[in-house]
Amino acid sequence: MKKSFSIVLAFLLLFANIGLAKSSHICMGSEMLNAIGLSAKNLDCGMKHQSESPSSDQGDLSNADECCQNSFELIHNDSDQNLKVINLDAAQLIFVAAFTQTFIFGIDPVPITEYSNVFISPPAIDKDYTVFFQSFLI
Repeated sequence: MKKSFSIVLAFLLLFANIGLAKSSHICMGSEMLNAIGLSAKNLDCGMKHQSESPSSDQGDLSNADECCQNSFELIHNDSDQNLKVINLDAAQLIFVAAFTQTFIFGIDPVPITEYSNVFISPPAIDKDYTVFFQSFLI
């Protein structure tokens, strides 16, 4: 659990420092396609393929080139990642240790033994014993 959490945080820091590129294809004034990746991508909506058909003339080909365009936006983090050192005194260290033990690792519950109140009848007595002139069944 701790290793996987550390790996996720390391990759998050790595991708935040590398940066991303958002590529958008604008056709006829509206965004048709979007892609996010590590580098800029050339997107195509297929308008050029339709205008290059044999039935189209040269006027349509120039309009197809003007209506479709790609825009790229680079997103990266320019801030420096600096580690801050925090000085803790003894009282704060004791609190941090107690907090960690209690809320992160948890406290093991004390096992509770349960006693049942089930009545068990005593065994049957085979013969009686006499003591001085009295007899007792034990």
